[in-house]
Amino acid sequence: MDDSRARFPIRELEKLDPQIIVIGEAPSRHLHYYTGYQTITQNQAGDITMDCVGGNVHFYVSNPNYEGPDLDDLGMALVDNYIGSLTVETEYTL
Repeated sequence: MDDSRARFPIRELEKLDPQIIVIGEAPSRHLHYYTGYQTITQNQAGDITMDCVGGNVHFYVSNPNYEGPDLDDLGMALVDNYIGSLTVETEYTL
């Protein structure tokens, strides 16, 4: 892999086992997309809002045409551009 790409070490990522990865805004040639993980890419999504309520995180983006990862639909479309939610894991396997 090209060393000029922004990336998190895969070995450490496997230990953390994230439910989702938010990839910041940068030219695509500088990004690593973490195959096998659910991601939201700011280049495509635009502004990203995460609303943490109880044991859930609800995701909203500024791009109305963004097709993001496979998140749960908890009916939080009270605000424009809701793309889904995830339930926060409470069991960790570090």
